[in-house]
Amino acid sequence: MKEKILEVKNLTISFKTPNGLVRAVRGVSFDLYKGETFAIVGESGSGKSVTNRAIMGILARNGIIDDGEINYRNQDLTKLSEANFHQIRGKKIGMIFQDPLSSLNPTMKIGKQITEAMLVNGNRMKNRLRDLYHVEYHDYLNKLQAIRLEKAAYQNKMMDIKLDESLSKKEKAEKIKEQKAVKKERIENFKKDLPALKEKYLEAKKRAVSQVKKEKVELTRENNAAINDLKNKLATKRTRLNKMDQNSEAYKNALEEIRQIRQEIKDAKEQLRRKFKVTKKEAYEKAIRIMREVNIPDPEKRFHQYPFQFSGGMRQRVVIAIALMADPEILICDEPTTALDVTIQGQILDLIKQIKKERDLSVIFITHDLGVVANMADRIAVMYAGKIVEYGTSEEIFYNSKHPYTWALLSSVPDLDTKVKLVSIPGTPPDMLFPPKGDAFAERNEYALKIDFEKHPPFFKVSDTHYAATWLLHENAPRVEMPKIISERIARFKARSVGEQFDKE
Repeated sequence: MKEKILEVKNLTISFKTPNGLVRAVRGVSFDLYKGETFAIVGESGSGKSVTNRAIMGILARNGIIDDGEINYRNQDLTKLSEANFHQIRGKKIGMIFQDPLSSLNPTMKIGKQITEAMLVNGNRMKNRLRDLYHVEYHDYLNKLQAIRLEKAAYQNKMMDIKLDESLSKKEKAEKIKEQKAVKKERIENFKKDLPALKEKYLEAKKRAVSQVKKEKVELTRENNAAINDLKNKLATKRTRLNKMDQNSEAYKNALEEIRQIRQEIKDAKEQLRRKFKVTKKEAYEKAIRIMREVNIPDPEKRFHQYPFQFSGGMRQRVVIAIALMADPEILICDEPTTALDVTIQGQILDLIKQIKKERDLSVIFITHDLGVVANMADRIAVMYAGKIVEYGTSEEIFYNSKHPYTWALLSSVPDLDTKVKLVSIPGTPPDMLFPPKGDAFAERNEYALKIDFEKHPPFFKVSDTHYAATWLLHENAPRVEMPKIISERIARFKARSVGEQFDKE
């Protein structure tokens, strides 16, 4: 059984605006397993990028997580304080953004940009200290975060009550009074635990400081002893060298031995520094190794160049290298090929597949183009108006899709054999200030039923791995076949696949 590495449950996200709350994500749920690529596909504004920014903890200031959980390694990321999230963002969950030019600083050499995070977070003694009292500090900070979240939730409820036109002025006042009392009670309950948690974490920190001091002394003593032995050996060699004939072979050999001892002393000092922090040499060595891994040619030279000296594809490789420097186990790719031409897109997609295989990464791939993920994704979720409307394996979505929106996306993707006019999706996505009552796609859906405008459909099971939220799958719904352009394309693909299999045999 595959290991579940990330679980998103009923995630609901809104954005505060002067006109009210924009319901960007509405009850999204999915799982990510070790070593798989999970693709999220949908039009601009469907909520796919917002969902993944929530996973990274980089929502805009006006963004609010109204409900739901993001569970990673037994932690709910929606409840984490910023200090605790800092230990996960980048280090455990990395992200590649869609436009490499805007992701890179044009005035900074790419080598510095690749190594910057590693050097900034590279104080090993400080990290060791934090690790020793992390659990107690984590509990204390998360309790403070719970108070902040409770206050934010109260503000959101106040906004909802004030914008609710169905309530009278008196009813609004009563509801506000009621919510104030609830908020006060909940915050007081949280605050009761704070003194004990703070005392516990301060005691743990005191013990940790004492332990780290001892470890520092021991590390320095051991390394200095080794360096002193080398220095004594060097002094002895120099004394013997002074007594030798400078034209003799023994003199040349002694000079080489002295050079080697000096290098050993230099290496020992470097190793001592590395025990306390990430050194520039260490960061440089890792950056060069990862630049080679992402197929940047001549990395030693490229390390000292600026972003404008790179092509679009090479800049995207630099962005991928930055994400890999911290060795994350989850990599979120937010439309990483959108700003690239088609030939370079293929190279970047192949690179992501290669890196995923070599590092056993779990990948969340965000795109608006189903064609991009055809040969990449293990599973695909299709999003529309803040909701997942269909999900299944890659084969199920491409060969047996059931939701009209998925059909619309597939119909708009060209292939080499398509001779008919591609189908565009009429209309525009709904205004999420006022989410529609029923199926959000109903207004644009040529197969819409009357119930689509009245009630949002639940998920109907197609197979154990395939579900779609469309009333067309209801037992009482009229039978509707998928569009001809898709069925013909599937027939061509299957015929071609059989032909290729026959040729191999």
